[in-house]
Amino acid sequence: MGPFRFRLETLLTVRRMKEEQAEVRLAAATAALAAEQGRLAALETALADHVADYRRTLAEPVAVATLKTFRAFNDKLTEDIDHQQVRVATADQERRRCLTVLEAAARDRKLVEKLREKRLAQYQAEALREEQKLLDELGLQAFSRNS
Repeated sequence: MGPFRFRLETLLTVRRMKEEQAEVRLAAATAALAAEQGRLAALETALADHVADYRRTLAEPVAVATLKTFRAFNDKLTEDIDHQQVRVATADQERRRCLTVLEAAARDRKLVEKLREKRLAQYQAEALREEQKLLDELGLQAFSRNS
């Protein structure tokens, strides 16, 4: 009996590569999500700082132009925050999609690995039967010679 050969070894290799690619995509999507969340946090901090500056400015007499400038900047930051929240949501959806793809790839790989393990167990059982048959024949021949 020859060495164990799994006919679907190439398929198993392809499935492993697909799983690794899905892991890389998930890592990239996770990093992108973290970056978008960082930008959102920076915008929210900038808005909080701006509001604090505005309140400090109101403690003394202020020109109308200055108040308009504060209001315009406040509106711009609020709009940027809204856009960034959409980007964070989109990045989170992409990360979840990548996670789903990775789970499917892992499931596909495990399926082929289980087939390989089952076939290996069958091969080992068959090899053991052949070895036992050979040992039985050798024992029978030795017994026949001695009789």
